[in-house]
Amino acid sequence: MIVNVLMMMGILSRMVPAVALTTAIPGLADRGAFMSINSSLQQIAGGIAAAAAGMIVQQKTEFSPLEHYNTVGNVMVCISILSVLLLYRVSLMVKKKLGEKKV
Repeated sequence: MIVNVLMMMGILSRMVPAVALTTAIPGLADRGAFMSINSSLQQIAGGIAAAAAGMIVQQKTEFSPLEHYNTVGNVMVCISILSVLLLYRVSLMVKKKLGEKKV
């Protein structure tokens, strides 16, 4: 239970700065629509990820172990690295936008 709690703390602690960063992109008038679309895309991505993981992981019989579970882990590592790179790009966009407002 302790490991699960620590894992959830780690997951949620990186979501707060990511959401704060992405909400700085749209203007104040468009922020609600942006958050709604962002939430919808997150839900769709979660469903696609679950379906893709379900296609990768296999079980020959009802009592045999799961196979290719490590492949899902490797795919997740690659997607996480891609997410960090994309979030860095968003960070640069926000810095540029905030720099333009100060002028």
